[in-house]
Amino acid sequence: MKAKKREILLLLPSLAGFCFFYMAPFFRSLYYAFLDNAFSEKFALFGNFKSLFASEYFRLAIKNTFIFTIISVPLIMLASVTAAFLIAECALKIPFVRKAFFLPVLLPSATVVAMMQAFFLEVPPFPSLLLVYLWKYMGLIVMLTLTSFTSLNGEMLEAARIDGAGKLRTVISVCLPNMTPTLLFSLILSFVNSLKIYRESFLLYGNYPDESIYMLQNYLNNHFDKLNYQNISAAAILIFAAVYIIVVILLAIEKKAGEHL
Repeated sequence: MKAKKREILLLLPSLAGFCFFYMAPFFRSLYYAFLDNAFSEKFALFGNFKSLFASEYFRLAIKNTFIFTIISVPLIMLASVTAAFLIAECALKIPFVRKAFFLPVLLPSATVVAMMQAFFLEVPPFPSLLLVYLWKYMGLIVMLTLTSFTSLNGEMLEAARIDGAGKLRTVISVCLPNMTPTLLFSLILSFVNSLKIYRESFLLYGNYPDESIYMLQNYLNNHFDKLNYQNISAAAILIFAAVYIIVVILLAIEKKAGEHL
């Protein structure tokens, strides 16, 4: 009993910080989303949500964010899984190769952007941002996939080889199905990271980038500068709801996949 009380006391600072820095602002934003004005505090019910979808910039931000996500997430998953298997096959004993992939994850965004500007000056905005995303976050997915692959049962892989399965067939029919939980978790991380690309976009192109990479984060930041709190609160609630639903679905799929292994 004393041990449980001690554990609860140790958790209290973290819980207090979570409530103060996350939960309180969230509920405050929820309150602002239904106000006509953050200063007069008159209720507008769903007026802010209607004005959001009437805004061409908000619709543009949704479209660009959706396009970037559906291109970048499958691309980073495919590239990361391919790289992980190549490393496991050819360069597992060479530490430099693994570190080279993981290094950009540890580098500050400003450093990654500076290197992009130095080597890819003539690349258009959308491909440039896509390259930054792949370079910055691919290493983490590679390491997760590589760890999952190297932890597979060796006897199972050997049995597949004895049955006549080639390397490609072994990967598709044996490795990938048994790595499903890790791959789905990596998919969730990739999806969340695709929504965090604003830092790199801002460093590359500022508050008002090319129309092709005007994302939801740009929209929120610009309206924050204009003190349009009720507008960004409504947008933040919609984004939170959409992301929450997608992540819950992916976690449910991951749980079912883990139960079947």
